[in-house]
Amino acid sequence: MNIKWHTLVVLVLVLAVSSWAKSSSTDVAINLGTASNFGVLAGSGVTNVSASTSITGDVGSSPTPSVVGLLPTQVNGTLYLTPDPATAQAQTDLTVAYNQAAGAACNTVLTGTDLGGLTLVPGVYCFSSSAQLTGTLTLDGQGDPNSQWIFQIGSTLTTATDSTVKLTNGAVICNVYWQVGSSATIQTNNTFVGTIMALTSITLDGGTLDGRALASNGAVTISAQETITEKPCTCNVYVSSSSAGTVTTLQLPIPYDSGLITETVLAKGLTSSEGLVCGTDRRLYLAQSGVYGGPRQIVRLDQTGLNLTTIVDFAKYPGLAKGGGPVGLSFSTTKSANPPIFFSTTLAQGLSNTGVWKTTTSKPTQTVLPFPSHGSANGGGATTFLTTGPYTGSLLAVDVANSKVVRVSPPFTKGQAGIDFITTHLTTPVGIAVNLAGNVFVANTDGTIQQYGSDGTYVGLYATTGLHNMNLIFFGQTIVVTTQDGAVIQIWPDGVQETLANIAGADGVAICYK
Repeated sequence: MNIKWHTLVVLVLVLAVSSWAKSSSTDVAINLGTASNFGVLAGSGVTNVSASTSITGDVGSSPTPSVVGLLPTQVNGTLYLTPDPATAQAQTDLTVAYNQAAGAACNTVLTGTDLGGLTLVPGVYCFSSSAQLTGTLTLDGQGDPNSQWIFQIGSTLTTATDSTVKLTNGAVICNVYWQVGSSATIQTNNTFVGTIMALTSITLDGGTLDGRALASNGAVTISAQETITEKPCTCNVYVSSSSAGTVTTLQLPIPYDSGLITETVLAKGLTSSEGLVCGTDRRLYLAQSGVYGGPRQIVRLDQTGLNLTTIVDFAKYPGLAKGGGPVGLSFSTTKSANPPIFFSTTLAQGLSNTGVWKTTTSKPTQTVLPFPSHGSANGGGATTFLTTGPYTGSLLAVDVANSKVVRVSPPFTKGQAGIDFITTHLTTPVGIAVNLAGNVFVANTDGTIQQYGSDGTYVGLYATTGLHNMNLIFFGQTIVVTTQDGAVIQIWPDGVQETLANIAGADGVAICYK
């Protein structure tokens, strides 16, 4: 087996800090209870100063319910603005989890040692007073998806500007806990991971937190643009195959430098399976385009591959019957029990249904005027929504034949025209995704992935796979991209690419939390 240079660096670091690398023999049970639903939880109020802050997870404070500077559009979850039993219960549950972390038996004392530059295997690491992070802390899961880290900090946790917590070899965000005896301050441009449980207060000065900011008694203050993502600990990556007509799940977590990982075929016989998305009901929605034959329809199925239900049958709607089938699927960001699902059509060759449509339980309506034909082909690719920036809430749709991305603002009425949003540096676009910071990434079938800002300005070439790219999705800070060649590739922020699985005709990709 060839060892990449990146792996060699990690091995050297592990050996260099072996005095700190003592693994916990038994993981500690830490039960966050309902506090696990919160991206931000405070005791004496939440304050945010940036209109660009984005939080995935609930936000609230108890017993003082004050939340200042956050709009519902900035929170992908429930924003509690008044006293509520849910925030009170979350604080009760946080106390339990905090005490469980504080009571864990210490494996390694790190008092006086800066965490920056260390590589730590699973264990309980203790600071009698304050803890400092300057630079990069690497957490090495050693291939164990259940690996756990608990940092017991007697007083304050402080990070320096541009500091990072990096996960490798199977380490997962939800198994990293920071138990802080007083207050935590995460400085500017940090990439931090894990659940911060501070007895007093938490200050976030602008950056990315993949985890939770939970303060028992004090406030949570967000002093600059911050992206916070609370994620359940269990989820799966799903991949559809257009040629094989299957839906396959990939075993998680995805280790770093691991080679191929376990894949399981959940459903078969779904001809022309293309677009794939996970709904708010945590079920899979699949577009069958008809490109390889079979019905042109959108279906829903459980994460186990069972209970297949037809949502939209193109044959039953005159506006859809004569033309192409569905491809890119995405759900509206509108907070409702039954949000609209948007889809584009492909290979319509000038027929009436070319464009982007939306539907709930009612008759599908065309949202974007038809994509112009280009030669003998037209039709669309993936769709997605902008989650931050000047056009927050707008729908983006790939116009495959004309090599561009169009944007449509709400309210998405019938016959509403799309505005050209991205027209430069695209070759053969098909897939599109937006990361937590609001940047737009477009996958081209020539193997390139281009990056754009939330306003559509070109940032640069992000990656080249050298294969026939199809769709892509963000999994934390990494991209998972499917290719018609079969390789499903994960691209890390440092540019390292790994082939996770080989699925013939890989097309759609979705992440669904359990």
